[in-house]
Amino acid sequence: MTSSFWSLAPYGLVLLRLAANSPTPLQEALWIQANSATRRLVPDAHLFLGLHLRDLGDKGEPFVRELLRWEEAFKSQGSLSTELSHGEGEARVVIHVDAHPRAGHLLLWLRDITAERRELESLRRERELFQRVIHCASDAIFAKDLDGRYTLINPAGARAMGASPVDIIGHGDQDIFLPEDASATRAHDQEVLAAQRPLTYEDEDLAGQRVWLSTKGVLRDEKTGAVTGLFGISRDITERKRLERALQESEARYRLVARATRDVLWDWNLGSGEMNWSTALGEVFGEVPEEGSASLGWWRERIHLDDQPRALRALHAAMEGRDDHWSSEYRFRRADGTYAWVLERGYIDRSPEGRPERLIGAMMDVSEHKRREEETAREARLVERVLGIVSHDLGSPLSAIRLSAQMLAQAPNLTPAQRTALSRIEETTRRVTRLTHQMLDSVRARDGNLPVVRRDTDLEQVCRRVLDEFTAIYPRRPLQLTVEGNTQGHWDADRLAQVFSNLVGNALEHGDESRPITIQIWDAAGVQRLEVNSQGKPIDAALLPHLFEPFRSGGHGAHRASGRGVGLGLFIVRELVRAHQGEVEVRSSPEEGTTFALVLPRHAPGATDAPDA
Repeated sequence: MTSSFWSLAPYGLVLLRLAANSPTPLQEALWIQANSATRRLVPDAHLFLGLHLRDLGDKGEPFVRELLRWEEAFKSQGSLSTELSHGEGEARVVIHVDAHPRAGHLLLWLRDITAERRELESLRRERELFQRVIHCASDAIFAKDLDGRYTLINPAGARAMGASPVDIIGHGDQDIFLPEDASATRAHDQEVLAAQRPLTYEDEDLAGQRVWLSTKGVLRDEKTGAVTGLFGISRDITERKRLERALQESEARYRLVARATRDVLWDWNLGSGEMNWSTALGEVFGEVPEEGSASLGWWRERIHLDDQPRALRALHAAMEGRDDHWSSEYRFRRADGTYAWVLERGYIDRSPEGRPERLIGAMMDVSEHKRREEETAREARLVERVLGIVSHDLGSPLSAIRLSAQMLAQAPNLTPAQRTALSRIEETTRRVTRLTHQMLDSVRARDGNLPVVRRDTDLEQVCRRVLDEFTAIYPRRPLQLTVEGNTQGHWDADRLAQVFSNLVGNALEHGDESRPITIQIWDAAGVQRLEVNSQGKPIDAALLPHLFEPFRSGGHGAHRASGRGVGLGLFIVRELVRAHQGEVEVRSSPEEGTTFALVLPRHAPGATDAPDA
């Protein structure tokens, strides 16, 4: 080997002298010579001249220690071709070694294959990562050859096809799917192969149960660029399509509701500040904000100045609180400058942490309703003033008529017809007197001045006195009283007698004459309970919420408190019970009949006591 080749060779060259007939030829080999290329692979090679490999190995020289590991292989084969490495991490060097004996010497050819091994290792890791990604992917990933046979399928794809990967690889779509589905899939494949570029499409199976979003592309030979097959990724978008359809249907319903109700709907995104209004805004108020100007400020500017603080407080209180709903009434300016009364109701969409993210509201024009309320209130005030005047001015004439009738009834030698007439006069006067008292009480109740003077009272005794009076008037109508527990309390006995008399008279007037009127009084957790029940036609469910309102006379089967004629009795009953800080309610059904139920606290705080005698 010429000296020029020895010095210029791109490979590392090492010449070792072998010990004759040695049982360990490598260990006894003497390091004779190494070219300059060797030092790039074994940096300390120039220090090894004249040393045995055994001694270098004992000193821990990494290259030599790796070489000596192949002692037995060299002895058995007479030559050596292997890979050695030394160093760690980025400093690791991989060397391919070819060893050939010649004339008592051993020539080592050293080639640096570190870059090749790093590239192979990188490819191995990439392939392993690729396989792991494919294996773990939730999308179906596959590859096919030009004949349509599967060459790759991941577990998600196999599950979607309802088979195992072993049963899919090497088979075509015609072996896996129904003929119609297989034909449609093959048509897509041909389209991709013809276009020779990736294509994306949606595909629904014939049963209509699953929808897939698929992207397919061609596979090419790395050297020739020829198309060798195709690959694809398919995602099950059935749920997404269902949600899209549901969203479309919801939006359609929203538009229909907005048109049907004529409510002005708005949607405020707190994150972006964007505020959207329904088209009813222009129809109801005659004004539509310009593009981009439909902000909270635009809405606030159109609220009447007197109502702004209250409306904004209601909105901010709802946003800062825990409730998801709010409502408020205020005046909103129309395009012509006039104001409409609106009832606004809204919903707050919150984040999982409870922060408001979106507000949705509906504004209803209630101007006409407000106008009717004001007219009704004016009429009611007028009626109350008239009732107050009439009930006050009738008091003295009625007393005079009754006293006169009583005096005339004491006269001797009256005929039966005369006595009957006087009795009728006195009864009629008493009835009209009750009506005037009711009218006066209704005016006082409206003004909050219904007098109630409390003293120690036995409710049972009050009720029995009233029942005695009704028994005398209605001897054929059974009245059944049941009493349990304590009936003592701090009440106005006369007012409670008025309440009880109204309810019993009401039951007698509207109840079934063949069925008894039942009254129950009992102690319940420290409060007094009283119920009056009558059988007969139930009260219309539509009238129940309004039964205690003044001037509610109702139609056939409707109930009014006894005394009867102007619809004030049950209103006065409610106000007298409230004056005792109690509650009254009514329930009515064909099975139970009609029941008026009272709850009275025994000792109400802040009550006015009767003065000492």
